Amino acid sequence: MAFSDIAFKALQDCVGQDNVTDDPVLCQSYSRVQWLPSGVMQRENCGLNMRPACVVMPESVEEVQQVVKIANRYGFPFIPRGSGFTFQAFPTQGGTVVIDPKRMDSIIELNEKDMYAVIEPYVSFAGLQAEAMRYGLYTPTPLAGSQVSCLANYSWHGAYGNSWITGIGAQNLLGFELVLPDGTLVRSGSTACPESGWFWNDGPGPDLRGFLRGGMFGHAGGIGIVTKISCKLWPFSGPEVFPAEGNGNLKFSGSLGDLWRWYMIKFPFKYPEEEELELKKSAELFYEMGKAEIGEVATHLAQQFLLTYSSVTKQDLHDNMNNDVFPSGFCVVALSGKTSMAQLDYEEKVLEAIVEKVGGIFVEEDEPAYQTWIKRAANEWIRFGNAQRLARPSDNFSIGSSNVDSIDKIVYEILESNEIGRQLHKEEGLGEDFVQPLSLHGGWISPQEYGYWCLHTTDVFPEQDPKQCNQAIEIIGRVAMSQFQRKSASAVIHLLGPAYDMLGEAFGNIHLIMKDIKREFDPNNISNPPYATRPDVLSPEELQKMMGGH
Repeated sequence: MAFSDIAFKALQDCVGQDNVTDDPVLCQSYSRVQWLPSGVMQRENCGLNMRPACVVMPESVEEVQQVVKIANRYGFPFIPRGSGFTFQAFPTQGGTVVIDPKRMDSIIELNEKDMYAVIEPYVSFAGLQAEAMRYGLYTPTPLAGSQVSCLANYSWHGAYGNSWITGIGAQNLLGFELVLPDGTLVRSGSTACPESGWFWNDGPGPDLRGFLRGGMFGHAGGIGIVTKISCKLWPFSGPEVFPAEGNGNLKFSGSLGDLWRWYMIKFPFKYPEEEELELKKSAELFYEMGKAEIGEVATHLAQQFLLTYSSVTKQDLHDNMNNDVFPSGFCVVALSGKTSMAQLDYEEKVLEAIVEKVGGIFVEEDEPAYQTWIKRAANEWIRFGNAQRLARPSDNFSIGSSNVDSIDKIVYEILESNEIGRQLHKEEGLGEDFVQPLSLHGGWISPQEYGYWCLHTTDVFPEQDPKQCNQAIEIIGRVAMSQFQRKSASAVIHLLGPAYDMLGEAFGNIHLIMKDIKREFDPNNISNPPYATRPDVLSPEELQKMMGGH
């Protein structure tokens, strides 16, 4: 599609000359992703198709509607962008306009009594967190970092350090305001009823939150632009101001007050030889905690997460690896006395009984693992100012595998994914030069909502080199194909964008349903094509090309 001078002038008339640009340098800054190998490859191949034709910054929902109507009038595609952390946020074809809502950055309402907030797209988790803590509330903060857009994260997916109680973004999203691809405004939840407020996600009619989602992840701007949401806030037993000392990389939070206690738990198994036993016992621990309904944080962190998130510098990371500070994965648990000290003491006694029952061992405070993680990083799983550390090994990382299922099935998925990676490393040399041992062992077990279900990821760390990045993509693809073949629940995670056309037949022809939705609400196919899917079925030639000729 072509982007014309007259279309550019129309956008200027809509948002003002200072709020739209086609400067190639500025536009190029919107043309790469921050964390996947494809971002590294894009630097190597800076194709014009990945550079937007222009960037426009509306200030209100009315201006967003006007921009979308201009796109329909002049026939150019647009992509709504949050903080630009994911690979769906940059163009894949020429003539695309990026809509950056950074001027829409207000906390419209913070309701202390009903524990929710109404926010615009550029309110960060850090901004909302700081305001909520003044009222004894807080919001879960994603491992992507507190700098990301709260609205985009909740609309998209969201995985948090304290998902043990909060669940992912879908469980925290309440009402929303959405500009459809034709410029029509839709409101969901209680806000759909005049004068009813933003407090609830249900009614009237169907729960439209599913309209924003695709598989597990969001529609990536393929069904329009979310301009406001209301989201849950949670009781916080810590201080009004998050306690931290130091600056930059040397900023640490030592304590959240008397009503918080952190624990590290290990199991007496050889690692990595007996990794399976360690992971299964971790799952048993979480199941028992879920039955007792205790805890604020409960998660299992592999070496890769423990080493990266606790590192202050690259040298510090490699020193901790060489010194074997984290000789295996560990379970990390936080208890919080939201009602009283008596509650906290009670939960601690229950946790002690559970750990003894499952054969776990509390890590002593003077052990290097405790000193490095609890003293340096634990509280950051509430604030998350150190998310950039995950990419520290090579300034780049990629999720090697991911899934949502029961806790015990997640353990199986981690073991299977890592075994595939090790086999490829041994038999084909793939990943030979990745940062090791971070890329071949362990995984993040993140039980959700008291263990009702669970999420996992494993990561790989290639250097910023095209050869290594291609190897990372190959490993990820092999793991994904294995998941499809064994009919893993993780396959639904891949149902996004073009993948609908490749995989939809195996999932009740969901690709045909998504095409109907896309055609109905985006007849001109201009809202971040090809998300949520392409309106037309792919030809065999296109499908073959997308799958790399395999």
